Amino acid sequence: MSLKHTILGFLSFRSLSGYDLKKAFDQSVSHFWPADQSQIYRTLKQLDKEGLITKQVIPRQDQLDIKVYEITETGRQALNQWLSTPLPPTGPREPFFFLLYFAFMLQDDQVGYLLQTEIDQLDGMLREYETIYQTVSSRDIAEEEKRPFFYTMLTLEFGIRGNLWYRNWLQSVKDRIEAGDMNIFSLAEGFNPNNKQGET
Repeated sequence: MSLKHTILGFLSFRSLSGYDLKKAFDQSVSHFWPADQSQIYRTLKQLDKEGLITKQVIPRQDQLDIKVYEITETGRQALNQWLSTPLPPTGPREPFFFLLYFAFMLQDDQVGYLLQTEIDQLDGMLREYETIYQTVSSRDIAEEEKRPFFYTMLTLEFGIRGNLWYRNWLQSVKDRIEAGDMNIFSLAEGFNPNNKQGET
């Protein structure tokens, strides 16, 4: 996945300015694909150069002109091709797990502090997700919007469920360390690697 395809996806709904694109990111996909304003404008410039979008400059009196971007037919074809192509496997890269792997070099109270910091960050993310959920769930969804709305909401559901599970797991690790429970087998109690449904 790339920022390029994300922007094409937003523009497939309607034409947008760079400012409106940033708002769209913040209000919908920031929980799994954040982007800052400079990244968005750099990518828009690249997409325009490749002929995947067009740019219309709308002049305004006493204000900066607005640049509105629209996806081209070539851009739609590129987006559809990407959407219909299975993604290559990506290995997880989580810096916190690297830290946790070598955490035995620290005192338990130091590890507890690091775990609590990670938990607090996740709590902040979950509050943001809750705000997004409350905003979008209060909308009146037209019949023709229900299918695209369903798929976009799946990403938010994953963000909430996945981060909530991760947060609770970190809390359980912190509790075990504080209790002096270093039995690794109890951490994986009931784990069955051959069961894809999570049943024991």
